[in-house]
Amino acid sequence: MRTRPVPRCRSPQYGRGVDFVIAHGVQTTADHWAEVARRLPGRVLVPNRRGRADSPPIGPDYELRTEVDDLHRVLDTTEHPFLVGHSYGGLIALLAAAERDDLTALVLYEPVVPVDGPFAREPLKAITEALDAGDRDKAFEIVSIELIGDSPRYAEAFRTRNPVGWSAMLELIDSTRAEIEALDRFRYDPAVLEKITVPTTVLLGERTDRPELVYGRAARSLTREIEGAELVMLPDQGHIAHLTAPDLLADTITKFIQHR
Repeated sequence: MRTRPVPRCRSPQYGRGVDFVIAHGVQTTADHWAEVARRLPGRVLVPNRRGRADSPPIGPDYELRTEVDDLHRVLDTTEHPFLVGHSYGGLIALLAAAERDDLTALVLYEPVVPVDGPFAREPLKAITEALDAGDRDKAFEIVSIELIGDSPRYAEAFRTRNPVGWSAMLELIDSTRAEIEALDRFRYDPAVLEKITVPTTVLLGERTDRPELVYGRAARSLTREIEGAELVMLPDQGHIAHLTAPDLLADTITKFIQHR
């Protein structure tokens, strides 16, 4: 693969051996995946996507294509990597995998694939209205409840019991809006799945498999349409198992790749 002329994103590294690359989702940074990365059996790269740490800013021309090219740049530094993508990062990983022939395996954890049409248009409108009114708390509350799938009670408990963590989430909310806007502009073509030839597993949290959330429908659609893909449920987990159950998530990924 040729090296893309894309600014380098900072990539924390963990361990040695076979290469793993993790593409994280919205409202997260590379550090949120540290506990999973430390448990995987190899060298793990977790690039901070745009708008985080010392990675490039999102910028006025930001599109989903920007993220795919950034991910290619990281993958170009590896040899036959295992690619893991979560949520928005899952869609980025999926699109990158369709353009490569050097991956060993692909793991998609609740990828945000807009199988039903434009993703989160109404939540995006509400987030934008909240941010335009200067209410960052309300904007993140909408993300937490309507996109991540948290209950209102859980979101309020997070706000009151972990104010430092809540404040950290507010710092990411502008990036999240830009990412959802890019996803809203993206037009998904299911034909891209025909280009996925690498062994693929799709992970779905038991708690996230609800009709009002896209993750279950997307996971099952990908499992049907990608040849040989396997759907694996994460018991008693939702959309953030990398934080709530890093042992389980790392073990699940490891069991899949050990057979490759």
